[in-house]
Amino acid sequence: MKTMNMLKVKGIFLFGLLTLWATICKSQVSYFGAALANSPKLEIFKKTTTLFTLQYSDYAELQKFDEAIKKTWTITPYKIIKPQELSRYDTLANYSFFYFDGYAEKLDSSTNVNVVYALKLITPSKKPKVKEESILATVTLFADRRTNLLLETQDEQYGTKRSIKNNLLSNLYNKSDFLNWSPGFLTGYLKQINDGLVSGQNCAIDFQFYNKVRLPELAKETLYIPEYIKQVFSSRLALLPKSGVVLEPYNYKLKFVSYDELDSLVLNKETPIKYVVYTQRSNDKIISVYDSKDNKIIYQRFYPQTLNFEMNDLSEIKKVIVELK
Repeated sequence: MKTMNMLKVKGIFLFGLLTLWATICKSQVSYFGAALANSPKLEIFKKTTTLFTLQYSDYAELQKFDEAIKKTWTITPYKIIKPQELSRYDTLANYSFFYFDGYAEKLDSSTNVNVVYALKLITPSKKPKVKEESILATVTLFADRRTNLLLETQDEQYGTKRSIKNNLLSNLYNKSDFLNWSPGFLTGYLKQINDGLVSGQNCAIDFQFYNKVRLPELAKETLYIPEYIKQVFSSRLALLPKSGVVLEPYNYKLKFVSYDELDSLVLNKETPIKYVVYTQRSNDKIISVYDSKDNKIIYQRFYPQTLNFEMNDLSEIKKVIVELK
């Protein structure tokens, strides 16, 4: 078993060394089609085969993940591979890659960490034997505390940059827990990226937006909430929000569901639902509502320097619904 794990780490690491970040991403789903509009890279990407990697534990649900990708990913042909296979492709043309990575931002005395599922394109450079890397899109993941701590303390870790990066990637693929990650969630994320790149658009942070037609439908429909959200805030239900202000409660229909139930509903075209995704990014949080009818976001709000999910987050959704009705 130990030998196999080392082989996996080596395969991941060879690809992970190439990671370069062209932009700082703070949105739940970001894509950069417009930023590449004046270069040939977007058209080059559309001619590639996109390779998807998953966490090793995800391959037990390979059929579900394949179904999730197939449902929304139309911009390129795709193939799901194991992480250790990335090193076979990272020097070849005609491929783009979805893979897990993380990076830290130093801001004065604080450090923000970002754990992402990123889409990268590698193209030849004008410099001999050097390749250019373009990050086309990212999904911000809500990682466990241990993973965030690993990123926060990278500068304090012993070893070469190679070994430190190796350790990070091994953790992301083998050990990390991403709360906002499942086949159903992936369907929604890929829809935003696919359509954004097809239309050559950009999407970065937007403090708040909503669909004026679809969001008010929640006054008569059920809003589905993944069970991880209940687990995150259940121990704090009796506490006042950080603001000290308690808003009018969300009194439309709510239903808490397991990952399996949510995946089943999202992947079933016959039962469209609206569901919440809560993303914690270092000291910030993002609250999104997706509509599985076409996997589009119909509500999103970014809360800087605010961590925990609160009942007020649902109340803010209701407030918008009331204003739109």
